[in-house]
Amino acid sequence: MKKIGNLMEELGFNKNAPDSVKEAFIKHLIKASTGVNVTTPSEKKEIAENPQRVVKLTSPQQLSFDFSEENPQPSSGKKAVS
Repeated sequence: MKKIGNLMEELGFNKNAPDSVKEAFIKHLIKASTGVNVTTPSEKKEIAENPQRVVKLTSPQQLSFDFSEENPQPSSGKKAVS
């Protein structure tokens, strides 16, 4: 079994890339291979620092849209040439 650092080196990943880019790549690999969403260390840190920004999801809700308002007429697609 190879370490993730070795895999990233073999794939030509830039060692000087930001940690967020590396985390996003690893997160993608985990999701693609197992179908599991994971939380990266930087995401955990952000959540810990700003718990008020975390939105708790409740039961699903149906979205509704009001299309009864007048819509502007679409343009003819012709542009004036100057």
